[in-house]
Amino acid sequence: CATGRGIDEHVEFSPATKSEIYRDQWVHRSPPEVHVRPAHAAGGSYKVLFIPFRVTQPSADPNIMGYTVARVVWQTWLSMQLFPAMEFSGEPTPYRRDLAVALARQRGADIVVGGFVTYLYAGGTAGDSQLAVQIEALDANSGQVIWSFAQSGLMPASRTQDYFLFSVKTRLPSDPIQAIARAIAGDTGTVIQDWFNEPTPESQTQRLDRKTRDTLFSPPDPVPAPRSAPQIPVRDDRAF
Repeated sequence: CATGRGIDEHVEFSPATKSEIYRDQWVHRSPPEVHVRPAHAAGGSYKVLFIPFRVTQPSADPNIMGYTVARVVWQTWLSMQLFPAMEFSGEPTPYRRDLAVALARQRGADIVVGGFVTYLYAGGTAGDSQLAVQIEALDANSGQVIWSFAQSGLMPASRTQDYFLFSVKTRLPSDPIQAIARAIAGDTGTVIQDWFNEPTPESQTQRLDRKTRDTLFSPPDPVPAPRSAPQIPVRDDRAF
Protein backbone atom coordinates (compact mmCIF):
# COMPACT_ATOMS: atom_id res chain seq x y z
CA CYS A 1 0.00 0.00 0.00
CA ALA A 2 1.44 3.36 -1.01
CA THR A 3 1.08 6.60 0.89
CA GLY A 4 1.62 10.27 0.15
CA ARG A 5 1.42 13.55 1.98
CA GLY A 6 1.68 17.27 1.42
CA ILE A 7 2.84 19.56 4.24
CA ASP A 8 5.70 19.14 6.70
CA GLU A 9 5.45 17.86 10.23
CA HIS A 10 6.22 20.12 13.17
CA VAL A 11 6.23 20.04 16.97
CA GLU A 12 4.89 22.71 19.32
CA PHE A 13 6.48 22.79 22.79
CA SER A 14 5.00 24.63 25.75
CA PRO A 15 6.28 24.52 29.35
CA ALA A 16 2.76 25.03 30.71
CA THR A 17 0.78 22.58 28.59
CA LYS A 18 1.25 19.22 26.94
CA SER A 19 3.41 19.28 23.84
CA GLU A 20 1.64 18.69 20.53
CA ILE A 21 3.10 16.92 17.51
CA TYR A 22 1.36 17.64 14.21
CA ARG A 23 1.57 15.14 11.38
CA ASP A 24 0.06 15.44 7.93
CA GLN A 25 -2.51 12.84 7.03
CA TRP A 26 -1.50 10.29 4.43
CA VAL A 27 -3.19 9.26 1.19
CA HIS A 28 -3.59 5.50 1.51
CA ARG A 29 -3.77 3.70 -1.82
CA SER A 30 -2.67 0.62 -3.72
CA PRO A 31 -0.63 0.72 -6.95
CA PRO A 32 -2.66 1.58 -10.06
CA GLU A 33 -4.27 -1.27 -11.97
CA VAL A 34 -3.12 -1.09 -15.58
CA HIS A 35 -5.82 -2.71 -17.71
CA VAL A 36 -4.52 -1.63 -21.13
CA ARG A 37 -1.06 -0.40 -22.14
CA PRO A 38 0.87 -0.04 -25.41
CA ALA A 39 2.71 -3.13 -26.59
CA HIS A 40 5.86 -1.17 -27.47
CA ALA A 41 7.81 1.73 -26.07
CA ALA A 42 6.99 5.29 -27.04
CA GLY A 43 8.40 6.70 -30.24
CA GLY A 44 8.23 10.40 -31.09
CA SER A 45 6.37 13.19 -29.33
CA TYR A 46 2.64 13.50 -28.82
CA LYS A 47 0.11 16.28 -28.42
CA VAL A 48 -2.46 15.39 -25.75
CA LEU A 49 -5.95 16.74 -25.15
CA PHE A 50 -7.59 16.32 -21.71
CA ILE A 51 -11.37 15.98 -21.35
CA PRO A 52 -13.29 16.52 -18.06
CA PHE A 53 -14.08 13.22 -16.37
CA ARG A 54 -17.57 11.75 -16.18
CA VAL A 55 -18.97 11.03 -12.69
CA THR A 56 -20.82 7.70 -12.69
CA GLN A 57 -22.38 7.87 -9.22
CA PRO A 58 -25.42 10.03 -8.38
CA SER A 59 -24.23 13.49 -7.34
CA ALA A 60 -25.52 17.03 -6.94
CA ASP A 61 -22.82 18.57 -9.16
CA PRO A 62 -21.30 15.74 -11.23
CA ASN A 63 -19.90 17.97 -13.99
CA ILE A 64 -18.06 20.20 -11.51
CA MET A 65 -16.61 17.20 -9.68
CA GLY A 66 -15.47 15.53 -12.89
CA TYR A 67 -13.97 18.77 -14.19
CA THR A 68 -12.08 19.38 -10.94
CA VAL A 69 -10.61 15.87 -10.67
CA ALA A 70 -9.58 15.83 -14.35
CA ARG A 71 -7.92 19.22 -14.05
CA VAL A 72 -5.89 18.06 -11.02
CA VAL A 73 -4.67 15.05 -13.02
CA TRP A 74 -3.83 17.31 -15.96
CA GLN A 75 -1.90 19.77 -13.77
CA THR A 76 0.03 16.94 -12.10
CA TRP A 77 1.00 15.42 -15.45
CA LEU A 78 2.02 18.88 -16.65
CA SER A 79 4.38 19.23 -13.68
CA MET A 80 5.82 15.79 -14.52
CA GLN A 81 6.36 16.89 -18.16
CA LEU A 82 4.96 13.65 -19.52
CA PHE A 83 4.17 15.04 -22.97
CA PRO A 84 5.50 18.05 -24.90
CA ALA A 85 2.01 19.55 -25.32
CA MET A 86 -1.00 18.94 -23.08
CA GLU A 87 -4.16 20.99 -23.54
CA PHE A 88 -7.14 20.93 -21.20
CA SER A 89 -10.46 21.16 -22.99
CA GLY A 90 -12.85 23.81 -21.72
CA GLU A 91 -15.84 21.93 -23.14
CA PRO A 92 -18.58 21.48 -20.51
CA THR A 93 -19.54 18.02 -21.82
CA PRO A 94 -17.93 15.27 -19.68
CA TYR A 95 -15.93 12.43 -21.18
CA ARG A 96 -17.51 10.24 -23.83
CA ARG A 97 -15.22 8.25 -26.07
CA ASP A 98 -16.72 9.07 -29.46
CA LEU A 99 -17.06 12.78 -28.73
CA ALA A 100 -13.59 12.92 -27.18
CA VAL A 101 -11.95 11.36 -30.24
CA ALA A 102 -13.83 13.70 -32.59
CA LEU A 103 -12.74 16.74 -30.56
CA ALA A 104 -9.14 15.54 -30.45
CA ARG A 105 -9.06 15.25 -34.25
CA GLN A 106 -10.55 18.73 -34.53
CA ARG A 107 -7.87 20.15 -32.20
CA GLY A 108 -5.05 18.29 -33.95
CA ALA A 109 -4.20 16.12 -30.94
CA ASP A 110 -2.55 12.71 -31.18
CA ILE A 111 -3.93 11.35 -27.87
CA VAL A 112 -7.07 12.22 -25.92
CA VAL A 113 -7.23 11.54 -22.17
CA GLY A 114 -10.48 11.22 -20.27
CA GLY A 115 -11.95 9.04 -17.60
CA PHE A 116 -14.58 8.31 -15.00
CA VAL A 117 -14.98 9.16 -11.34
CA THR A 118 -16.45 5.89 -10.14
CA TYR A 119 -16.63 6.79 -6.45
CA LEU A 120 -16.26 10.04 -4.53
CA TYR A 121 -16.94 10.83 -0.91
CA ALA A 122 -15.77 14.14 0.49
CA GLY A 123 -15.54 13.79 4.25
CA GLY A 124 -13.99 17.21 4.82
CA THR A 125 -12.15 17.50 8.14
CA ALA A 126 -14.68 15.42 10.09
CA GLY A 127 -14.71 12.17 8.13
CA ASP A 128 -12.78 9.98 5.75
CA SER A 129 -12.48 11.10 2.11
CA GLN A 130 -12.37 8.56 -0.70
CA LEU A 131 -11.88 8.79 -4.45
CA ALA A 132 -11.83 6.13 -7.17
CA VAL A 133 -11.12 6.93 -10.82
CA GLN A 134 -10.58 5.22 -14.13
CA ILE A 135 -8.30 7.07 -16.57
CA GLU A 136 -8.23 6.30 -20.30
CA ALA A 137 -5.98 7.45 -23.13
CA LEU A 138 -7.18 6.96 -26.71
CA ASP A 139 -5.40 7.17 -30.04
CA ALA A 140 -7.09 10.09 -31.80
CA ASN A 141 -6.47 8.55 -35.21
CA SER A 142 -7.93 5.08 -34.65
CA GLY A 143 -10.04 5.68 -31.54
CA GLN A 144 -8.37 2.68 -29.87
CA VAL A 145 -7.76 2.66 -26.11
CA ILE A 146 -3.98 2.63 -25.57
CA TRP A 147 -3.92 3.24 -21.80
CA SER A 148 -6.43 2.31 -19.13
CA PHE A 149 -5.81 2.82 -15.40
CA ALA A 150 -7.95 2.26 -12.32
CA GLN A 151 -6.98 3.39 -8.83
CA SER A 152 -8.58 4.51 -5.59
CA GLY A 153 -7.34 6.43 -2.59
CA LEU A 154 -8.40 7.12 0.98
CA MET A 155 -7.53 10.00 3.29
CA PRO A 156 -8.67 9.26 6.87
CA ALA A 157 -10.20 11.94 9.04
CA SER A 158 -8.12 14.03 11.41
CA ARG A 159 -7.32 12.17 14.63
CA THR A 160 -5.65 12.90 17.97
CA GLN A 161 -3.62 10.39 19.98
CA ASP A 162 -3.00 11.42 23.59
CA TYR A 163 0.07 10.25 25.48
CA PHE A 164 1.37 11.11 28.95
CA LEU A 165 3.80 13.85 27.89
CA PHE A 166 2.53 14.79 24.45
CA SER A 167 -0.25 14.33 21.93
CA VAL A 168 -0.08 13.54 18.21
CA LYS A 169 -2.56 15.24 15.91
CA THR A 170 -3.05 14.65 12.20
CA ARG A 171 -3.76 17.56 9.88
CA LEU A 172 -5.74 17.44 6.68
CA PRO A 173 -5.18 19.57 3.56
CA SER A 174 -7.79 22.17 2.65
CA ASP A 175 -9.26 19.82 0.02
CA PRO A 176 -8.66 16.10 0.72
CA ILE A 177 -10.23 15.03 -2.59
CA GLN A 178 -7.74 17.08 -4.58
CA ALA A 179 -4.89 15.65 -2.50
CA ILE A 180 -6.06 12.11 -3.35
CA ALA A 181 -6.40 13.04 -7.02
CA ARG A 182 -2.83 14.40 -7.08
CA ALA A 183 -1.51 11.19 -5.53
CA ILE A 184 -3.36 9.05 -8.08
CA ALA A 185 -2.16 11.28 -10.93
CA GLY A 186 1.43 10.92 -9.71
CA ASP A 187 1.18 7.12 -9.61
CA THR A 188 -0.33 6.80 -13.09
CA GLY A 189 2.06 9.40 -14.48
CA THR A 190 5.01 7.36 -13.19
CA VAL A 191 3.73 4.33 -15.14
CA ILE A 192 3.71 6.43 -18.32
CA GLN A 193 7.21 7.75 -17.54
CA ASP A 194 8.48 4.18 -17.26
CA TRP A 195 6.91 3.46 -20.65
CA PHE A 196 8.85 6.33 -22.21
CA ASN A 197 12.08 5.00 -20.67
CA GLU A 198 11.67 1.48 -22.03
CA PRO A 199 14.11 0.52 -24.82
CA THR A 200 12.55 0.57 -28.27
CA PRO A 201 12.16 -3.00 -29.55
CA GLU A 202 14.19 -4.00 -32.62
CA SER A 203 12.12 -4.00 -35.79
CA GLN A 204 12.11 -6.91 -38.24
CA THR A 205 14.19 -4.94 -40.75
CA GLN A 206 16.74 -3.99 -38.09
CA ARG A 207 16.93 -7.61 -36.93
CA LEU A 208 17.54 -8.83 -40.52
CA ASP A 209 20.22 -6.18 -41.09
CA ARG A 210 21.98 -7.15 -37.89
CA LYS A 211 21.98 -10.87 -38.80
CA THR A 212 23.29 -10.09 -42.32
CA ARG A 213 26.02 -7.86 -40.92
CA ASP A 214 27.07 -10.47 -38.40
CA THR A 215 27.24 -13.12 -41.14
CA LEU A 216 29.21 -11.09 -43.71
CA PHE A 217 31.46 -9.26 -41.31
CA SER A 218 31.95 -11.74 -38.51
CA PRO A 219 34.82 -10.82 -36.22
CA PRO A 220 38.05 -12.81 -36.69
CA ASP A 221 38.94 -15.53 -34.27
CA PRO A 222 40.81 -14.08 -31.33
CA VAL A 223 44.58 -14.58 -31.32
CA PRO A 224 45.61 -16.48 -28.20
CA ALA A 225 47.80 -14.51 -25.87
CA PRO A 226 51.43 -15.69 -25.63
CA ARG A 227 52.08 -17.95 -22.70
CA SER A 228 54.74 -16.82 -20.30
CA ALA A 229 57.64 -19.15 -19.61
CA PRO A 230 57.33 -21.06 -16.36
CA GLN A 231 59.44 -19.75 -13.61
CA ILE A 232 61.98 -22.24 -12.20
CA PRO A 233 62.47 -21.92 -8.48
CA VAL A 234 66.07 -21.11 -7.51
CA ARG A 235 67.57 -22.25 -4.25
CA ASP A 236 70.15 -19.91 -2.72
CA ASP A 237 72.51 -21.70 -0.32
CA ARG A 238 74.94 -18.89 0.07
CA ALA A 239 75.97 -18.11 3.61
CA PHE A 240 76.02 -14.45 4.73
